[in-house]
Amino acid sequence: MKPVSRTTEQALRAALDRLSSGNPLQTDGRLTVANLAREAGVSRASANRAPLILSDLQDMAKAQRLTVAEHPPCPRLHDEQNRRVIDDLIAQHIQIRALLSRSDESRKARLARIHHLRQAD
Repeated sequence: MKPVSRTTEQALRAALDRLSSGNPLQTDGRLTVANLAREAGVSRASANRAPLILSDLQDMAKAQRLTVAEHPPCPRLHDEQNRRVIDDLIAQHIQIRALLSRSDESRKARLARIHHLRQAD
């Protein structure tokens, strides 16, 4: 396997620093090889030819997973997300009820016209 050039290695190292510090420029910040390559402006194949940097990336990703597992999500944030979901659900129910009500009124009006026409005959 051909090693990466010094320029590519420097770009990958800078990209890894940005990802680990939470300051990505090109990606969502997840610690993946694809994001590392995208941040560095190189191909995934090039990123995969830098074993030391990949090892550091894997160590950081593992540490991040452990940290997340040790600290449960913030209940306040969870409550806010649940509130938004409930608000959206209520709004959808209101919309459905309005549509059903209009549909029911329209059906009643059609039936009344049909009944009126039959009585007129």
